[in-house]
Amino acid sequence: MRRITFVVATSLTILASGSIASAQQSAEQARAEAAEMMGGKPLPDIENYPDFATGVAWEWMKAMESGEGPLDVKTSNLIGLAVAAQIPCEFCSAYHYAAAKAAGATDQELAHAAAMAGYTRNWSAVLYGTQTDIPAYKKLVAEVFGSE
Repeated sequence: MRRITFVVATSLTILASGSIASAQQSAEQARAEAAEMMGGKPLPDIENYPDFATGVAWEWMKAMESGEGPLDVKTSNLIGLAVAAQIPCEFCSAYHYAAAKAAGATDQELAHAAAMAGYTRNWSAVLYGTQTDIPAYKKLVAEVFGSE
C-alpha cells in the first residue's frame, strides 16, 4: 500500500510541477533503461505509456518485479500468471509465464498457479451466484482460521 501511495503521490507531484520537459526527459530515460533491460528491444508496456507518467510507471514496474519486496520473483510472477489467466490477458500471460520459468518455476508450479486462478474464480461465481451472505461468510472464515 505504501508503494502505491508513493506512486500516486509521485505522479501528482510531476503533474503539479508543470515541468513537461522534465517529465518527457524522464520518459526518455525510462524507455531507454527498459529497452536495455529487454536486450535492446523496446518494451511496449513502457513505450506505450503516456510521457507524463512513464518514469513513475517504470519505477513501479521495477519495484514490483525486483524481488526486493516480501515476495520473491518466482512467487510474484506465479501470482501475475494466475491473475493474467483470469483477466484474461495474453500479453501478461506470456510475460509472467516466461518470467516465472526464468525465476525457476516448474511446469507443475505454473499449472498450479493457473489452476488456483480458475479454482478461485469458480467458487467466487458459486458464492456470488447463490447470493451468499458476505458478512456471515467472512465471519465463518475468520472463525475457522482464527483471524477475527
